Amino acid sequence: MKAKAIDLPEDYAIVMQQIKENGEEDFTNLAETLQFDRPRLVHIVQGLQHKGLISITRASSEIWLRLSGKGQRLMAFMWPEAMAA
Repeated sequence: MKAKAIDLPEDYAIVMQQIKENGEEDFTNLAETLQFDRPRLVHIVQGLQHKGLISITRASSEIWLRLSGKGQRLMAFMWPEAMAA
């Protein structure tokens, strides 16, 4: 089965990798960790959500990001060594 190609800019991949490392990530902490300004990270998160690669959960004033099943499969395809960890 051939994987469908997904156009994923480097910044998007970095965000996905950080979310994968922590299982889920708080938006504010993610912005601080990656040193991305909020508008830039909002744009990336919206793009990843539009592609179906992450899910967003709101809990009180926090926004939590998690890889979707599609996002996890993409990570396994792009970085199999990261998925083994």
